[in-house]
Amino acid sequence: MAHIGVFYCEGFNSGAYSVALYHAQLAAARGRHGLSLHTFAKGTLAAAAARAPEVDGLLTFGPEGADLDFLRGHERPSVVCEHVVSGCANIAPDNHDIGRTAARHLLDLGHERLAVVLPGDPARTDTYHGSRFAGFRDAAAAAGHALAETDIYSGPQVETTGHTAAEAMLARGDLPDAIYVQNMPMALAALRTLTEAGVAIPGDVSFLGTTFTQLTEPNATDHTTPPMTAVTFEKEEMGRLGVAYLAAAAEGRASKHLVVRLPGVLVEGASTARARAAVLG
Repeated sequence: MAHIGVFYCEGFNSGAYSVALYHAQLAAARGRHGLSLHTFAKGTLAAAAARAPEVDGLLTFGPEGADLDFLRGHERPSVVCEHVVSGCANIAPDNHDIGRTAARHLLDLGHERLAVVLPGDPARTDTYHGSRFAGFRDAAAAAGHALAETDIYSGPQVETTGHTAAEAMLARGDLPDAIYVQNMPMALAALRTLTEAGVAIPGDVSFLGTTFTQLTEPNATDHTTPPMTAVTFEKEEMGRLGVAYLAAAAEGRASKHLVVRLPGVLVEGASTARARAAVLG
């Protein structure tokens, strides 16, 4: 029986953390492992781990910089969740596949002119959302429907970016066939802006966002009008797989670092539909 310590960095995505933590707790209970919770500020993971000598393995959320350097050299096994990190065991979304899954869904519906709204810089394809954008862009190009530069919208990872992007599309007076928004608060704002302006979703334009299950509640996008079709990944696997790996490593049953990429998952809603041309054809 192992003791797993969950180490949360202040400011990390609390939605992803809460889902993963819930399933980590279930996995630990089923395996009769102990589980404890620890919070640390950036750069203080080593001190937080030193205060928890009873922990056999560290399941971490949000370590950066010096905290990652600590994990790479630390004798106890550890897992970094949600981000790809060299030299550390990690469980992260396959963001390129998530973007590809989004594009393939819209393309399969017969849409040709696609638009995308993302947090950050689309030129930085080595980043979390940049990789997701690259998967979307590459799949569209491979299908013969390359994204126009004017159909790529980006900005800070805040709700207002979705609102601003939707307003820009409306101002052009020439909506794309389908829109993919990579962040949930941004997607909710963009969807509201479009529908309040009288745009019919999915009659005038198909709309694709992102979501995740709120523990025992329905998907967040079940509560939008219309219920939003979304692409996500199974955040719960970070908790399940992380606990299983750390328990095995603590007991000497893991021979190498765990590296897992969680693929894109389509969550069917009612905000996307077949293109008019595809229906008429």
